[in-house]
Amino acid sequence: MNQTQVVEPPVAARGGSRLSVRRAEDADTQSLSKMLTEVPDFSLYMRFQGAVGRPPQPELVQRMVCPDGAAWVAERDREVVGHAMWAWVKGAAVPTAELAVIIAEAEQRRGLGVRMVGEAARHALAAGAAQLLVLVSAMNDRVLRMVRANWPTATAERDGALINFTIRAADFG
Repeated sequence: MNQTQVVEPPVAARGGSRLSVRRAEDADTQSLSKMLTEVPDFSLYMRFQGAVGRPPQPELVQRMVCPDGAAWVAERDREVVGHAMWAWVKGAAVPTAELAVIIAEAEQRRGLGVRMVGEAARHALAAGAAQLLVLVSAMNDRVLRMVRANWPTATAERDGALINFTIRAADFG
């Protein structure tokens, strides 16, 4: 192994803590706000495409916990380490659900984002979405790779600094 290679510690090395994913609740606002406060500015910008503030505005966190759709949190040691949600896109020609995810830095690159956004997508499709929308910064290589790897039939449309991916319900797998 070369010295620049990063190796993730096994779960047992982190105190044996377990990761759980569940539906978000009002009681999660404080822990979610804490996670967002600890996430680097670049990650916040990749998710929100704008300034969020430190701590984030309570209204933002509340909308993340209770969107016009559904939300999930990932917890480790009773602290939120990930968030995913879907919300209806208003005015869309067909029922469309927008997906969003943000994962704490220490939890990235382990499949948690894929797991959480997949849960949100399945729920949105069961709620009647005919297609899913994922808005990604053209600079967000990790999420671009995630979308392309998991939904290779998604259509991509450039919109300034964003790439809008549309995944038809029939192509979700």
